[in-house]
Amino acid sequence: MDDKLSPMMKHYKTVKAQNPDCIIFYRLGDFYEMFFDDAELCSKELDLTLTKKSCGDGQFAPMCGIPYHAYEVYLKRLIDKGYRVAICEQFMQPGQKGLVNREIIRIVTPGTIIEDSILESNQNNYIACIFMERDTIGLVYSDISTGTTKLQEFVGEKSLSKLDDTLAKITPKEVISNKLAAGCQTELLCVMSGTAPSFYPLQDSAFDKTKSTEKIKKHFAVGSLAAIGIDSQKQASRALGALLDYLEITQKSKAESIKKVEVVYDSDSVQIDYNSRRNLELTENMTTRSKKGSLLWVLDKTKTSIGARTIKTFVQEPLCNANKINARLNAVEELYSNSFVLSEIQNILSHVSDIERIASRISYNTVSPFDLNALKDTLRLLPSLRNILSPLKSELIKSACENICDITALSSLIDKSIRYPLDRVNDNIKNGGFINAGYSQELDELRSAKQLGHKWLLEYEAQQKEKTGIKNLKVGYNRVFGYFLEVPRSQIDKVPYEFTERKQTTANYERYVTDELKEMERKILGSEEEALKLEFRLYDEIKSTILAYVSPIISISNAIGLIDTLASFAFVAQKNGYTKPIITNGKSISIKNGRHAVIEQILPTGDFVPNDTLLDNNENRTIIITGPNMGGKSTYLRQVALISLMAHMGSFVPATSAQISVIDKVFTRIGASDDLLFGQSTFMVEMTEVANILNNATENSLLLMDEVGRGTSTYDGLSIAWAVMEDLSKRVKAKTLFATHYHELTTLEETTSGVKNYRVLVSERGDRAEFLHKIVRGSANKSFGIDVAKMAGLPKHVIERAKEVLTKEEIRAQILEDGNDNKKVKENPHSVEILQILQDTDMNTITPLVAFGTLQNLVDKAKS
Repeated sequence: MDDKLSPMMKHYKTVKAQNPDCIIFYRLGDFYEMFFDDAELCSKELDLTLTKKSCGDGQFAPMCGIPYHAYEVYLKRLIDKGYRVAICEQFMQPGQKGLVNREIIRIVTPGTIIEDSILESNQNNYIACIFMERDTIGLVYSDISTGTTKLQEFVGEKSLSKLDDTLAKITPKEVISNKLAAGCQTELLCVMSGTAPSFYPLQDSAFDKTKSTEKIKKHFAVGSLAAIGIDSQKQASRALGALLDYLEITQKSKAESIKKVEVVYDSDSVQIDYNSRRNLELTENMTTRSKKGSLLWVLDKTKTSIGARTIKTFVQEPLCNANKINARLNAVEELYSNSFVLSEIQNILSHVSDIERIASRISYNTVSPFDLNALKDTLRLLPSLRNILSPLKSELIKSACENICDITALSSLIDKSIRYPLDRVNDNIKNGGFINAGYSQELDELRSAKQLGHKWLLEYEAQQKEKTGIKNLKVGYNRVFGYFLEVPRSQIDKVPYEFTERKQTTANYERYVTDELKEMERKILGSEEEALKLEFRLYDEIKSTILAYVSPIISISNAIGLIDTLASFAFVAQKNGYTKPIITNGKSISIKNGRHAVIEQILPTGDFVPNDTLLDNNENRTIIITGPNMGGKSTYLRQVALISLMAHMGSFVPATSAQISVIDKVFTRIGASDDLLFGQSTFMVEMTEVANILNNATENSLLLMDEVGRGTSTYDGLSIAWAVMEDLSKRVKAKTLFATHYHELTTLEETTSGVKNYRVLVSERGDRAEFLHKIVRGSANKSFGIDVAKMAGLPKHVIERAKEVLTKEEIRAQILEDGNDNKKVKENPHSVEILQILQDTDMNTITPLVAFGTLQNLVDKAKS
């Protein structure tokens, strides 16, 4: 059957056979066409009309198409749905004899997008490559639209878990791997939840050690891996080599935007696992998975796309080094204290273009004249930005200012060569006209010939009207017939013999040519064609010259991203009343009047109730928090973690004061849900998370534990929670906030060193409870579950019945505890706790409300 296909369709079949996993965008004139199965697929996915095309010998192929000038809209829709698209471009004009030459110029995948209209400006578009061998995993991830490339290695039995956490952090758009790694992806939470995509397996030969090493050396023009600092990263180097090869195959060119590789170590940033990132809602909220309602939503007031990507990285990767954290904090403080300077910086940055991605397009030779004008506009802002930054004293800002180098020569070249302004809507670059007049004498002469030709046409039209007496005569043009004289059919009797050739007949007109018109057409079209060729040749020379400026442009963009992020931190701190935290290498976290950064933005101003926190590795390392649901326990847990992480990012924090010790890891065990993807019950999910914490936390970690043990029977759950509490406090010794409804756990304060009881303050008035959202010393005497049920709207008769059952159960429990011995006097079980509460109470700082609540709590315990 294929033997009977037309030559063009045979070529299409060959291209498709070479790229069977891709949809082929096959260029035909002004359209990209899809045929056969691709056409049927795209007609459904893109809502296109399905037609058919003759294939030769009476055969027809299903066909649909899209305009080539609007392909990016359709490309994005296919990429978002997970498809790969191979773009097959034509390289000869259809009017030439023989089959038009067409070749695949690029394979577009989710991780290889460079089109600005498709990319999300506020986040990196990472492609990750993974090589796994035994218990070692090599990972490299790159955003080819910016050139950012990082490399990391994980060794040991926890390597898969670390990979999971890292992929959850970077949220790659595409993951390629060797077959062993691909076989393990079902064990990764980030993949099963959709945070990272399914792996695309490559042949194991792509990760050959020798081949990868040679590929890296050739790409970076070095003699050894040591020259770029990755000689010790054996497995990750193989992943890097495979990635470079993959990019070369898909992009049909060297990955020019990748200029350097940064090696990442676990100790560089606070380790936050997948569940903790989700629970703390660092970059997206859990409900809609959108930015709004996340910590990033609060902190990101950046003015540039570069800054938006930088601040997201800061939020995703809080630092672990006190010196680096303090460098950021000092810079933020200086901007915070200079409101005028901060305002001027943000005003300038609001006019800065995404020069980081423009630099990448320069590297890939896809930069447009529009891009160059945007780059020039940004370069012209840099002197003003440097002038504002130069008086500032903080080391981080001074370093960034030094990187904002002067490249006036580039700005001047663009100014001389590229017409300004260019309108993206009205200026079609393929028709030329974007090179400035005066840049090339030869181009100006060709354009002049064209202009003179059009002037001649106007004069010729006027002459022919006068000569023939045909007042409605016009000189016209179209691509098929060229230039012609158009005469109304009602006046063809006036046509002179000089109109030597009739070109076309329409319903109302006859079209003619003359020898003079033919000669002028040759001159005009020849000059137009030569001018267009010359213009694109000049543009290629300009792009080649600009290529030398890519490295300084990237340095400038990195400095802009940093300044924009620091300015955003300072602006948010001013607006929200944040304070500079003190970062120490000690062991304690001390927060005065801490607030939840996100929730306070959602509540009416002043409604959020602040709370203090004291955590250390000694007498206050484990805090048990009891009290009602809706009382604020979970909010309190999260706010302590967010304040700590904000400090590690280099941000001011929502508190009156905060002294934060450097932490290495944050773990959370919050909420309850089944994991249908892994076939695990709520309780199994809970226990898996607890096991991860017990096996990986250190004394420098911060743990948030909420309702451990509630997924099973009361006594089972209590026993597990008790054992977990003891292990965390005695063996792990991590700073732990432990919220629970198991009041029995509060007795651990009397038996276990480092455990302290806190509770949510509740005001009881008759049968009504008011939750005050204040965390104070002591343990709660009840859970107020019935009060919450009443607030939720349970019917009155159900509430009354619940109270009856609760009373009976409390009496029965008390009888069992007393052992039916009717003792009237017995030792108060809370005596030790009462004494400790009194010892911890500071009469100089306690508020009347807290004092009353504390006294009421002590009275209740004394009577129990």
